Amino acid sequence: MMNNLLQPAMLACLVTSVLIVFILLVRQSLRKLAGASIAYQLWGILPLSLIAMLFPHRQYLDMAAMPDTPASQIIASVPLLTIAPASIWPSMLVSAWMIGGIGMLLLFGMQHQRFLRRLGTLTQCEGVYLASDNDIGPALAGCFKPKIIVPADFFERYSVAEQALIIRHELMHKRRGDVIANSLCALLQCLFWFNPLMHIAARSFRLDQELACDALVIAQEPQARRTYAEAMLKTQLSITPSALACHWPSHHPLKERIMQLQQSKPGLFKRSVAYIMLSGLCAASAYSAWAVTPANVVLTPAAQKQEAIKAGTDSYLVNTNISVGGETLTPTVIVEQGKQARIGLTSKSQQAKWDISFTLVPAPEGQYKDAVIIDMKVEKDGALVAQPKLISGLNQTATLQKETPDKQLDFDIKMTVSLAKKTN
Repeated sequence: MMNNLLQPAMLACLVTSVLIVFILLVRQSLRKLAGASIAYQLWGILPLSLIAMLFPHRQYLDMAAMPDTPASQIIASVPLLTIAPASIWPSMLVSAWMIGGIGMLLLFGMQHQRFLRRLGTLTQCEGVYLASDNDIGPALAGCFKPKIIVPADFFERYSVAEQALIIRHELMHKRRGDVIANSLCALLQCLFWFNPLMHIAARSFRLDQELACDALVIAQEPQARRTYAEAMLKTQLSITPSALACHWPSHHPLKERIMQLQQSKPGLFKRSVAYIMLSGLCAASAYSAWAVTPANVVLTPAAQKQEAIKAGTDSYLVNTNISVGGETLTPTVIVEQGKQARIGLTSKSQQAKWDISFTLVPAPEGQYKDAVIIDMKVEKDGALVAQPKLISGLNQTATLQKETPDKQLDFDIKMTVSLAKKTN
C-alpha cells in the first residue's frame, strides 16, 4: 500500500521538477517574445502533465515460450530460502510526506485566516470593498465569490485614474479565475512541500500572474503607463500574506513590473508563433509525463469471466529458477488456482531482500490452449520493481528479466508451470 503511494509521488516529483526548471529557464525569453500573458499560460504545463499521469496506459500481455530449465540445476552459493520482511522505510517516507503536506496546508490556512482578520469589517462602496486598515489591498479574495478589496483610504490615496486602473487590474484577475489558480498552486505546494523548486515556482508563478494582468490593463489603456506605475509606487507598503488571494504585495519586484509596462504589445505573428509553440509544449509535456508512468496491466473482460476459466483445475506445480546478483535459487512450489504464492530470498552480493509473489489462473480457452496467466509482483527491500502479467503455456518457461542502470542483470526469473492436480 505504501509503495503504491510512494512510487507515483516520487515520479510526479521528478516530472514536476524537470518541468519547473524548463519553465524557469524559458519564461523570461517567452515574455519578451510574445508578452506576459503567454508566459503566464506556460505554467499550465504543470497541472496538465500531472493530470496526464493519471490516465491509464494501454493493456499489454506478454508471452514467453522457452526450453525447460533442468530441475537439477543447483548452485552451491544459493542462500537460504527466507521470507523477506517488508522494509519500514516506504511507510516512514509516506508518513513524513503526509505529515508535511498537512502541516503546509494548515500553514496556508492560518495565513489566510490572519489575512481575513486583518480585513476587519468590509464596507461596500462603488463596486469594491473597503478594508478597515490602510495597509490591506488592493486584492481579490474569495474562490467562489471573489471580492475586490481596497485599503480604507483607497479614495483618498489614489487619483480617480489610478483607482480605475487598480479596479481594472483586479477585474482581470476575477475574469481569468486567478484566485482558483492560486489555490491550485498552494495545493501543489502542499503536495510537494519537500521540493524547494515548487516554492520557487510558486513565487515566479504569482509574479507572472501579476505581470500578465498588468499587460492586459496596459493593452486596453496604453496611454496610462505612467499613471499605472504611480499607483504601484503608492501600494508598495501594503502587506497581504495570503497565498490564496490575488494582491499587490511589497515583495513583488517593482522594477520588473514597471519595466514590463514599457514593453509594447507583441505583433500578431509573434503571438501566433508563441501560441503554436505553447500548444506543442503542452502536448509534448503531457505525453511525456503519461509515457513515463508505469503501465497498469489488467486482464481482459474475457479473461475475468468464470466461463473462460478451465472447469475443474485445482492446482499447479511451479518450477522456478531465480537469479539475483549472480546467485540462483530453484524452489518448487504448488499453487492453488487464484491463490497467491510467495517466495522470499536474500542476496548476499546485493545485500538486498527480494520478495516474489504471484497468482495463477487459466487463460481463456477461446484465445489460448493449455496456458495460464501469471500475475506477478517483484519487490526489492520492500520497494516494488516490477508487476507484470505474463501468459505462458503449460510445461513451457516464462521469463522475466530486468537490468540495472549500468546494464548489469538485476534479476532473472524463470517459471515453468505444469498441472499438479485436476479435480473431476
